[in-house]
Amino acid sequence: MSGKRVAIVGAGVNGVSIATACASLGHEVQLFDEGTPFDQTSSASSRMLHGGIRYIEQGHIRLVREALIERDGWLRFAPDATRVERFYFPVYLGAKRSKWLLFAGTLIYQWLAGRFSVGPSQLHTSSDLAQIFPNLVSAGLRGGASYFDVVMEYEPLIQLLIDEAKREGVTIVENTHIQRLYTDGRIDTRDRTIEFDRVINAAGPWAAKLLETSGIDSDFTIDHVRGSHLIVKASFSHALVLQAPGERRIIFVIPLDSEHALLGTTEHKHDLADPIVCTDAESKYLLEILNQHLSEPLSASHIVSSFAGVRPIVLRREATIGDMSSASRDSEIEVSDRLINVFGGKWTSARHLGEKVAALI
Repeated sequence: MSGKRVAIVGAGVNGVSIATACASLGHEVQLFDEGTPFDQTSSASSRMLHGGIRYIEQGHIRLVREALIERDGWLRFAPDATRVERFYFPVYLGAKRSKWLLFAGTLIYQWLAGRFSVGPSQLHTSSDLAQIFPNLVSAGLRGGASYFDVVMEYEPLIQLLIDEAKREGVTIVENTHIQRLYTDGRIDTRDRTIEFDRVINAAGPWAAKLLETSGIDSDFTIDHVRGSHLIVKASFSHALVLQAPGERRIIFVIPLDSEHALLGTTEHKHDLADPIVCTDAESKYLLEILNQHLSEPLSASHIVSSFAGVRPIVLRREATIGDMSSASRDSEIEVSDRLINVFGGKWTSARHLGEKVAALI
């Protein structure tokens, strides 16, 4: 097989993974980004490499199973940039989900992982949780459940991915705006047209917009969801999954070190024309949910920083989604002559997605 000249647009986790997979098959790969690698959506994740336990409730069993297998691949690829963490679901009187329902969900999650399981689920009494988390509100606590999942060390992990791509021979072209794509393998930058044997549109949330400005029809479009996170000064011995009172949404509290924790995420429809920032309302919302579970509430002064990202939710044309939290994060691949469009996807499945796309060339 003779190597092809391949252009990839978008250097997030999907683009970098696709570039590495293509280069490993002997192709000459140039990876273009408007800014620098990982500086948009991929940098604004919840720092988890997971199957997506909440997708079980929504019936996305195949997606969860595949992601749990791919989670194992991350542990093998980056053992020093990943860690296994136990996540605890405390359950209070009046919660939308009982501890028995949550425990059943964690058992299904463990079962779906099969031999790739990273640890057993457990059922907990209220006294168990009070001992593990002495700062939890005790009134109304009915016990809970826990399960294991994987958390990434973000900076070391993205450096591993960038180094791997460069080792395979990928040329990363930063700060280059791609104005237009063509189905015959050409791309337009601001100052020239470049010809390739294949072009891969992996522009994440901007993939559909790039096709639209290029005058290329597609069977897919993208809805945009803004997810915001807080980093707070607080100490937690393990990760928590909190049910938003009166809602079916959940938020994660993930310890980053002995003094800081990551809190997120929100989910709001987003217009790409608007700034991608964590709003004051989102900060207040996340802090309120956390504080409803803490005996010593945090104030706004405990917020160290915040960040937000826009996630692409792939839809077939004319389809719409209502509840953002119930939408699937699965990906779609569409081939138009020499142009391959990649829609959707998430961190955990990125390396497998890269292999699937590379196999099409």
